Amino acid sequence: MNRICQLAQLILDFYREEPKQLRQLAPLRNCKVFRRWGALYIRCHTQDTAAVLVDAALAIAEPVARLRLAKKIIILNNNTSVAMFPVDLSKIKV
Repeated sequence: MNRICQLAQLILDFYREEPKQLRQLAPLRNCKVFRRWGALYIRCHTQDTAAVLVDAALAIAEPVARLRLAKKIIILNNNTSVAMFPVDLSKIKV
């Protein structure tokens, strides 16, 4: 049984009434999402999934910033950092 992580579900629930963003963030369901030391880590199983989530970084950053979950987002593939994005609510359009 493949359960979705609670943090991933929280991010997806933020966009529950916006189907375009939900489709863009669908690969998040297959990733492990966890927090540590002020950072939100997204561990992806494949490089393709990581690349899709790097492109969707702004869509991930908005709920993380609004819910004050972390100060930066780090996307990993095979325990190697693929990308790191600071989370800044002032740079996100309302």
